[in-house]
Amino acid sequence: MTDSPNNLSPSVPLVVDLDGTLLRTDMMFESLAQLLRRNPFALFAILFWWTRGRAFLKQRLAKRVQIDPATLPYNQKFLTWLRAEKKAGRKLILATASDLKMAQPVADYVGLFDEVLASDGKINLRSENKLRALTEKFGPRGFDYAGNSSADYAVWRGSREAVVVNASRGVLREAARCTKLGPTFCDTYSPVAVAGRFYGELLWRSGYLAAAGAGLLLASAFPDINCAGFAWIAPALLLAAARGQGGADAFRAGYIGGLFFWLASLSWLLRIPVAGFPILGWLSLAAFLALFNGVWVWAISNFQFSISNLNTWRRRTVWALLGAATWVALEMLRARIFGGFPWNLLATSQFKLVPLIQLASVTGIYGVSFLVVWFSLALFSAAQMILQNPSRRFVWQAEIILPLASTIFIFVAGFFSLNRDVPADHFLRVTTVQPNVPQTMIWSAADDAQRFEALLRQSQVALDAATGEHKIEVALTSQIDSPAAPRHPAKTDLLLWPESAVPEITDEVYRAIQKFAQVNRVWIILNGDDVEFHPDATNAFNSALLFRPDGQLAQIYHKRQLVIFGEYIPLVRWLPFIKWFTPITGGWTAGDKAMTFDLGNCKTSPLICYEDSFPGVAREAAADDIDFLVNLTNDGWFGHGAAQWQQAAASVFRSVENGVPLVRSANDGVTCLVDAHGRVVKLLTDAAGDIHGRGALTVDIPLLAPAEKTAATFYHRHGDWFGWSCVGLALLNLRIRRRD
Repeated sequence: MTDSPNNLSPSVPLVVDLDGTLLRTDMMFESLAQLLRRNPFALFAILFWWTRGRAFLKQRLAKRVQIDPATLPYNQKFLTWLRAEKKAGRKLILATASDLKMAQPVADYVGLFDEVLASDGKINLRSENKLRALTEKFGPRGFDYAGNSSADYAVWRGSREAVVVNASRGVLREAARCTKLGPTFCDTYSPVAVAGRFYGELLWRSGYLAAAGAGLLLASAFPDINCAGFAWIAPALLLAAARGQGGADAFRAGYIGGLFFWLASLSWLLRIPVAGFPILGWLSLAAFLALFNGVWVWAISNFQFSISNLNTWRRRTVWALLGAATWVALEMLRARIFGGFPWNLLATSQFKLVPLIQLASVTGIYGVSFLVVWFSLALFSAAQMILQNPSRRFVWQAEIILPLASTIFIFVAGFFSLNRDVPADHFLRVTTVQPNVPQTMIWSAADDAQRFEALLRQSQVALDAATGEHKIEVALTSQIDSPAAPRHPAKTDLLLWPESAVPEITDEVYRAIQKFAQVNRVWIILNGDDVEFHPDATNAFNSALLFRPDGQLAQIYHKRQLVIFGEYIPLVRWLPFIKWFTPITGGWTAGDKAMTFDLGNCKTSPLICYEDSFPGVAREAAADDIDFLVNLTNDGWFGHGAAQWQQAAASVFRSVENGVPLVRSANDGVTCLVDAHGRVVKLLTDAAGDIHGRGALTVDIPLLAPAEKTAATFYHRHGDWFGWSCVGLALLNLRIRRRD
């Protein structure tokens, strides 16, 4: 398309559109991109403003975003023509659907317009509204109009002539039908120019796109994808997304990366069989947890600027070590604030690298997280050195030598530690049943009797398989007046039923459990409710119960680490409306201590649900005299997703940290035995290798003679000394920077 001859009359005012005409962009989208870049959560306010109308939305955007007119892309050829028209004495009016506070700075910068007409928060000056305003001001066909889109058809129909700028052939043809066609400036038209600037500002220049990619890559390091190597590069990529930025910009890039990581890695929350609540919980939890990622990128980016852009090897090494310590400090905080959520700590992505994770026996899980982040930041420094010194071939080697040597040393030391097992004095045979009960059935009281009888039958078959002999079936309706003698001696010593496998323990259910233990001469650990009545309160506990082979209830453990919004509602006493946003109707009471279950010839300590994700809780449970840990859990809430293996990965570290085996008894996976070095030595699967099916697993747990029970691991003796040291380093660094 070429310019038409200049046949417009200087005596007729020329009205010029702003968005897409004078500018090769749209002021509303420019403002949206900048506001969302500055505050992604502004999206919720934007949606509310939009319901009030486009004029109201533009007014609110104009109040919050100031755009420098010098940075905007102008249609230069058209602008040159406007200057010639102005020089010839033509009156120029800027008439735009953008808000006046957006349009006036552009008009002042260009310096050509005699008047500015724009939206005012009530009337969106577009299409018919714009024509009405111009006709009232200049009369029918008393003006020429320069526009670019289908929204300008109505204005062209009321104008004397049409000037078409930056428009498609279709718009140009329609403009010629509306009125007499004047000059055109469409030779550089691009249908994606506005979208390109919007997404370029919002995603690329902000670093959001790179941050989102880093977050998704980090999520891929965890189950179910299990590409553990991605964890060694994702922190560096997350930091690279904020490269060259500091302060709030760095925080926002880190936050977006964290948001995508948590949305992806916690997507199993959407499988909870409750309408509405899963997506609300998924979004809210991810939005909260992403704050920690944002703070880390902010902290490490600002520290980078504070030491002269890391211009020496020593400074870069200190920066990488402090960056790793800051990551650990934030993991420590996340594991404790609001009851704690130590899910998917970075180290858990490495749970299959058994020699490497032996480090946790000294430092706890946080030492492995530190190592991974330190290595990642060293890679970041190596990449920077290569970019800054492309002619120096091996400039990167000095950056990674320390973390690489440390990783190799830890891996080799861990490999040798795997071969230092003390021979077992004898074994304890444990059978755990995986009933695979859907969560909807667990919630259905009408199905209680049916699923409990199915559990008893399944357990009897599992015990018979362990002994090779057949025993009588014990039904829910079994009645006992005195202890019954077993038909045959049982080879299984301990039977485990997972969390939620047993329905409400009524008198009838209680007697059936007693009968089952007596008939099979087996210890049973199961999950059930326990209630304590006090004058001023009634406390309900999620509990683990130990039944002796004679059928008597021996001990009860009360779960200490409750699931937020699952077993208790925080702040509900002061903010009662919070309970409207959760499917639960009441709260459980947290237990106050660990409990050792004495099985006669050995001792164990139970953990319930996701308590095996908490290093401190498991450390307290792993008393010096226990032989193994037990975890009773129900991940049936979340269907067949990544939740089961993500929790099992955490269990691996509890064994390494405390140097004891751990038996997991799950409703629908992962049911397994983890040895004292964190190796999954036996796993319940079906013929197709699926962990979620119905079945049972029998394992033999090695028991050491009392004289062979050496001192516990360094971590078990000293706790989170490494994690707290990282907290101290991070706080000291923050204080020094604030003082500077």
